[in-house]
Amino acid sequence: MQIIFEASNATAARPAASLSCEFTWGSIIKGGCMMLDGARWTLRPDGTATFDATVTSGEDNRAWVVWHVDLLDRDGAVLGSLATANPVDGDLRKFVRAMPSSAERYRFRASASFDAGLWPAIERMKMYSSC
Repeated sequence: MQIIFEASNATAARPAASLSCEFTWGSIIKGGCMMLDGARWTLRPDGTATFDATVTSGEDNRAWVVWHVDLLDRDGAVLGSLATANPVDGDLRKFVRAMPSSAERYRFRASASFDAGLWPAIERMKMYSSC
């Protein structure tokens, strides 16, 4: 059975005309893997998004998988999901970072898009991941 970790984060109110909105997470530990404190999704009003995190594993040849990232309104209702610029196995919502060596830390970077019409209503995100 695969267990997917849900990490949610609320943000402060922001003006609809702001240039970007950042959602950050504290450390996320899943099995023998860790996403270090400061993982960040940055969303822009043009419907583009970038992800930047550092991940590590206690075992060689593991992978951190973000299964999907939901965009939510202030009440927690799902507005939509991020779509990756580089689909994995044909899945537009899946982001993967391989970790070949347990002795290394790896930068997990990704690009995504979303319906720009959702921008004014986005208040929170949920990120579903596993390792």
